[in-house]
Amino acid sequence: MNVSPNNFISSTDIKTQNTYILKKLISKRNLTNKEISEVITNIIKGKCSDIFISAFLISLLIKGENLEEIKGVVEAIQNNAVHISPIVNVPIMDNCGTGGDLLNTFNISTASAIVASSCGKVVVAKHGNRSSSSLSGSADFFEYLGYNLENEPQVVNQAIETNGFGFIYAPKFHPGLKNVSKVRRELGLRTVFNKIGPLCNPCTNLYGQIIGVSDPVLLDIVAQMTPLLGLKSVMIVYSHEGMDELSTSCNNTIVHTFLQDGSYSIVKSILDPSKIGLPKSTLKDISVKDTSQSILETLRVIYGTNSNPFKENIVLLNSSAILLNGNIVNSLEEGICIARECIHNGNAQKKLFNLIKSCGNISKLESVEKLI
Repeated sequence: MNVSPNNFISSTDIKTQNTYILKKLISKRNLTNKEISEVITNIIKGKCSDIFISAFLISLLIKGENLEEIKGVVEAIQNNAVHISPIVNVPIMDNCGTGGDLLNTFNISTASAIVASSCGKVVVAKHGNRSSSSLSGSADFFEYLGYNLENEPQVVNQAIETNGFGFIYAPKFHPGLKNVSKVRRELGLRTVFNKIGPLCNPCTNLYGQIIGVSDPVLLDIVAQMTPLLGLKSVMIVYSHEGMDELSTSCNNTIVHTFLQDGSYSIVKSILDPSKIGLPKSTLKDISVKDTSQSILETLRVIYGTNSNPFKENIVLLNSSAILLNGNIVNSLEEGICIARECIHNGNAQKKLFNLIKSCGNISKLESVEKLI
């Protein structure tokens, strides 16, 4: 490939490279870390056509992504992201799932993030987007309540530092991904971008993450990504009915990857929620019918006014996981007690109120409050 002295790659060179990439994928050969990183970088910088992007995503999906390819995608996205580095004196956490379970649950991860951060022992830099497979994504929830999704990064950074919670709207922090959004919408398929979303939090000093996956194949792959992410502790969770978070309706697989004595250890376990004092639910107990119900049920749990104990219980479980992963509690049982208290003493409600007040239109939240 001919590269000019100023390192500019011509459109002809990119087209030649892209043709080579497609031929390699079609023949079911894996791409190198460098190859896929260059492709993603060109996409982010707007140098690839929609036709190529579509062919690339479908070919990669059919072949199946390996670890090195996923690493290359994450590296390219992070290298082109807008980053923040909040200064706080407690662990900075995130909880985010890959989506794709299609189970129509309410916004469990968002409620859990609010509740966990309201205990004052961790702060949460919640990375999220609009829904791609659920009834309501974290961005849909916050926008409905008055949060300004177009907040500049410094506003989000300040919210994390002063309020202990900030919402990192993915399109604002990964602006180059707008070049692939149209193709992704029209394809309507879960591509590599869905799988790596939780791995691309632009907060540079995260302590740990809860990463939910709806495909058990990703459990080990994501665990092997932990050193690249630079995190001290990651819990990858998969519920056995396919939910991309911890469930109270079935057993869950947890792969815990953590830094110990300079190297990473991996511990895999099975969690039966009934063994830690949470009554078994059914999927019907935690499902909702539409977007509006999803948002209102999520808000009711945060406010402690939800009459369905199963919805509160699943939020308690996932909130507890954040606290355990942040090394704040010694057991899920202890974390559940703390999370329950934060809901019923009003701390979680106050946390959400302060977020919207500082980062949005509080009158919208006050209007929605009348509906619950």
